[in-house]
Amino acid sequence: MSQSVGGMSESTAAALLSKGLNHDKAAPSGPHETTKVAAQCHCGAVTFSVSLPVASLPLRGYMCHCSICRHAGGTYARIGVVLPPGVRPDWAGGSMPSDKTTSYEVPGRPTPQFFCSTCGSTIGGQGANGQWSMPVSLFDSKFWEIRVHGFPKSVPDGGLLEWLLPDATAAGAAGAEEIIWFSPDHGDSFVAAEPERAADGSERLRAECHCGGVSFTIPRPSQAVRDDAYLRDYVSPSDPMKWKAFLDLCRDCGRLSGATVVPWMLVPRVVIEPPVPADLGREEQQQHQHQHQHQQQQQQQPYGTLKTYKSSAPNTRGFCGVCGATALLATEHREPTAAQAVLNVAMGLLRAPEGVKAADWVTWRAGKPAWAEDAKGYDEEFTVSLVEGHRRWGVEKYGEAPEFDVI
Repeated sequence: MSQSVGGMSESTAAALLSKGLNHDKAAPSGPHETTKVAAQCHCGAVTFSVSLPVASLPLRGYMCHCSICRHAGGTYARIGVVLPPGVRPDWAGGSMPSDKTTSYEVPGRPTPQFFCSTCGSTIGGQGANGQWSMPVSLFDSKFWEIRVHGFPKSVPDGGLLEWLLPDATAAGAAGAEEIIWFSPDHGDSFVAAEPERAADGSERLRAECHCGGVSFTIPRPSQAVRDDAYLRDYVSPSDPMKWKAFLDLCRDCGRLSGATVVPWMLVPRVVIEPPVPADLGREEQQQHQHQHQHQQQQQQQPYGTLKTYKSSAPNTRGFCGVCGATALLATEHREPTAAQAVLNVAMGLLRAPEGVKAADWVTWRAGKPAWAEDAKGYDEEFTVSLVEGHRRWGVEKYGEAPEFDVI
């Protein structure tokens, strides 16, 4: 079923979704004005544009909070847009490059999702009704307004929803449509993970992508970490048994993850189990690729199904080569020595029993999401709402909105 708030009737919401989101936004018959919007993955291997009927804009964007989108993306929600009937990606070269993309079939879903095989950027997929669903972060300019939230009960601790101001989950500006809450009778629920412990009985937090190819555990900060002159700076300043966490709104993270914002947890590389190779195993992976150019066997990867991509000079990112989930980021800015490297762990992969925010494991830098000013130039409405909502949440939870260093 579909549920709605703010005045839109359930029957109206159901009608809008029954044939496919934005099905009613098809181009008008006869001559009409269009606008072209360019899009690409982070590395540029997958490039396309879409031509949209101006009369249909803005399109309805969506945020899907389900566990599949979290675990296959590494984020707290997939943020996307469904293109109207008749609007298709105009791929550079004429068609989506099959030799540069990887498909992932989610059990129970009729059509696969695609991501760039080189950089891991989520490309999206074509629904059974023929409409394309694509991450908004691929596009160079905005042509949507978030008007649909899917599977909200999958995040009982509020997830990303709790950090958006009420105005962002109700009616927008004058004349804007009300929000549609899509909550099916089956599948919209949170399945709590079982607590994990090591052989010595100490607690562990599982991180695992949707296909299970990238899976590891994180311990609590140890005394050795707290005594280290560098690593202790990545322990929560308010709780010695927690790590630091923050929201990242940079465009690189957005294009790569399929969302506008990525939640990161900071953890020393050497404490993760099993041990993560230096530089995420990039050098070893390149050797395998050179020696076996025509083979795609999983065992060639040095850390499960993790693939690596150099997104900038100091940063190496790790994503699952099977399901495409953003998993890890290593940066030279946080590696004074190999033994002191601190990694970003994508928090959409976490299986914290208490909820997606992993509140028992981290303290959030609620007062200062990263790259917020950069993000305002891309999607100001969403960014302002998230930054202020996150700050208010921090004040309510901690008594203040924490601001601490993450580099």
